[in-house]
Amino acid sequence: MAYEIKSILYASDLTPRSPAVFRHAVGLARKFDAKLHAMTVTLPATGLPYMEFISEDKFEQISNAGRKKEEDLLRQRIQVFSEAHPEMETEQALASIRVVVGDPARSILDMAKHVLADMIVMGSRGHSAIGEIILGSVAHKVTMKADVPVILVPIDR
Repeated sequence: MAYEIKSILYASDLTPRSPAVFRHAVGLARKFDAKLHAMTVTLPATGLPYMEFISEDKFEQISNAGRKKEEDLLRQRIQVFSEAHPEMETEQALASIRVVVGDPARSILDMAKHVLADMIVMGSRGHSAIGEIILGSVAHKVTMKADVPVILVPIDR
């Protein structure tokens, strides 16, 4: 059986360095003729202490607007990247764009299973060992628990 990569999950934190990570994801998708699934994760809104002052419906509207804004930002960045790098033919590789609410590491791992990803591509800030112990690291958690290879692209160095 030949080695194949048919599906790649790109997880973005929407930082200014995200396009550099996306470039690697698109390059790999084009190289392997794989479908690229782009995602970002937002933490669940708690509503505290605001629930005293607004209704649940209004809070839900605000939460949905926030998720929509993040999806629009991800789509906009992909569009800008595509226009700046037409040779990469991003649209041919891109299969989906999603915003997920939840714990970032768990959401990335769940999405990887959902899209049957053969690989995950994401950025890593490279916290120190002490920083990872204290703060944790989404990239570290994903790498340790993923069932597929994880490509970490260094950012913010």
